Amino acid sequence: MMSLLWFNILLLMSAIMAHAKDMDLYCGACHMLVDEIHWEINQTDPKRTIQVGSFRIMPDGSQRLSEQSTVQLTDLLETACSKPGDYYQSVDKLTNTKIYKRQNRRDGQPASLKNLTLSKDIMKMLKFACEGIAEDFEEEIITVFRDKENENYLQSICVSQTELCKESQLYDVNPDVVEDEDNPDDIESNNQESDTEVKTEL
Repeated sequence: MMSLLWFNILLLMSAIMAHAKDMDLYCGACHMLVDEIHWEINQTDPKRTIQVGSFRIMPDGSQRLSEQSTVQLTDLLETACSKPGDYYQSVDKLTNTKIYKRQNRRDGQPASLKNLTLSKDIMKMLKFACEGIAEDFEEEIITVFRDKENENYLQSICVSQTELCKESQLYDVNPDVVEDEDNPDDIESNNQESDTEVKTEL
């Protein structure tokens, strides 16, 4: 009886440790999900937008989904997790937590190659986590993006709705702009049977 009790305690502790370990991954996956959807919204043809009435143009020129866009948002949710290879794993220097950023900047500026890790395992885990979020919180995500007054999708979805991130964990998924001392030749490649991993260090 006592051994069974200890076994259950060990299982519980393992589950707690696994959950804590994976929170950085799921927070990063939430960042990716929100970024991909927001980016696709802003890439929609303005002419088509006006025609279907699913978007409205904001003062800064960006597009915002309107209340009639549930179908479009559902479509975006189905494809938002399809590009995990565009992201890499890094470590936040201040919090010492894992973060996930894009390999290339959305604005086209050269991206820094410092402090990044790329691997097939990371891509698989990021995709799996992202798809889980999209499935489990589909209604909440759609509601947030349909909210005309919402100005912070990342906070609303990743902190308030899914509780996958803390406020202190929110970050821009765009990598830093490349600095003069950044050198692409610093990248080390290690080929393994089960995985291919690329790391760069400061």
